[in-house]
This record gives sequence, C-alpha cells and structure tokens, in this order.
Amino acid sequence: MIVGLCCLLLVGLAEVFLPKLGSSALERALQQALKTDEVTVSARTVPACRLLFGHIGDIDIASEHGMLGNLPTEKLTLHGECVQMPSDVLLNNNFAITDADVLTLTGIVTEGNLADFLNHDVKEIEDAKVKITKEKVLADATTKVMGRSADVHIEGVFFIAENKICLRLTNVKVKKIFFGRDLTANLFDHIDLYDFNRLNMPVELDEAVHEDGFVLLKASRHPGKTYGDGRKRTKGDKA
Repeated sequence: MIVGLCCLLLVGLAEVFLPKLGSSALERALQQALKTDEVTVSARTVPACRLLFGHIGDIDIASEHGMLGNLPTEKLTLHGECVQMPSDVLLNNNFAITDADVLTLTGIVTEGNLADFLNHDVKEIEDAKVKITKEKVLADATTKVMGRSADVHIEGVFFIAENKICLRLTNVKVKKIFFGRDLTANLFDHIDLYDFNRLNMPVELDEAVHEDGFVLLKASRHPGKTYGDGRKRTKGDKA
C-alpha cells in the first residue's frame, strides 16, 4: 500500500511539474533561437511523462521582437497539436519539431522591422524609411552609384518563392545624381528576407498578406512533410 501511494504521489507530481519544466526548457531554447527574452510557451500532454519522450499533445508559443535569421519580427505565434519533438529536446536547448498533426505559424513584420533589415543586411541601401500599404511596400533610402551617394525610391511586394519570403522590387528609381535627372536603377530585382526551410519544423509558407503598416506571414504543416529527427531536409530527401 505504501509503495502504491508513493507511485501515485510521483505520478501526481509529474502531472503537475513536468508541463511547467517542459515549457520552461522550451522557452530557453526559443529565446536562444529567436534572440529575444520575450517568449512564452504552453505545452500540454496526457500523461505528462510523454513529454520526456518528446511528445506534446498541444503547444502554443508566442514571442515578441524575435528574429527569423536576420529578419526582425514584431510578433511570432505557433500552435501545434499532437506534436513530436526529438526525445532530447528538453535537455539540449535545440528547439525542433519533427512532425505534428497540426502546425500553424504566424508572423508580423512591421515597417520598422523591414527598415532595420534593409539598413543592416542590404549593402546597397542606407537610411531606409519604409511604408507598407495593403497594395505594396514603399521605401526611400540612399545608395551609391559610381561612388556617389544618391537618393533611391523603391517599390515592391512581399512574395513567396521555394518556401522563402522575399521582397520583389517592382520599381527602383535613383534620383538626381546626374544633372538633376532621375535615373531608373537596375540594382536588384528582389531581396531574400528569410528561408523558412531553415526552421527545424515541417511548415510551408502559405501566404504573405499586406496590411496597413505591416505584413502578416502565414505558414502551416502540409500533409506528408516531416523532418525525421528534426534535421533540416536537403533536396535529395523524400517528402
């Protein structure tokens, strides 16, 4: 009877504390991956001991001011159901999802986020100021043409190519560099922002929705897409 009571006590303690410990471990891993302290994780499964083997019944994640590679985001959220992670994910601080019945990821990229990316990661652009409307992205910045600084006006749209989010430039105009005339510049036709294949989870970008002041990114798990042990798939791997 005493042994049975002890076992019941251990099971009860596990049901209470394991979800909290698992959520805390995942928060630390995501803080490291997203380069932000503003991460919250809620992980639930029954029985809770399945967390020790990487199985989570439901998971909800929210982060603010996180980084997707070099792309700043205002907010990221992830919802998952019947989620499978590597069995050592709670120990090695390396967040990964190998499979799930449901995964939905949303991200918000604001005008300030995009301006920061352009200023830090596009060598042809400096001092960018960005405006996002429901139709397009507009940016005014400075650039170098033949060693001279010039004002440049950029227009474009967010689009998806091979699971990458990109900025396709529809109009690039360099202003007043030679004799006060405007010149159309062929500096580049698109800018890669982030490759979602770099995420250690089986999601595909579904859409990029322009809103006033920000772009909403939506991704989800597609049938048949898994990552086996959590490692990134290469082109030679089967879906």
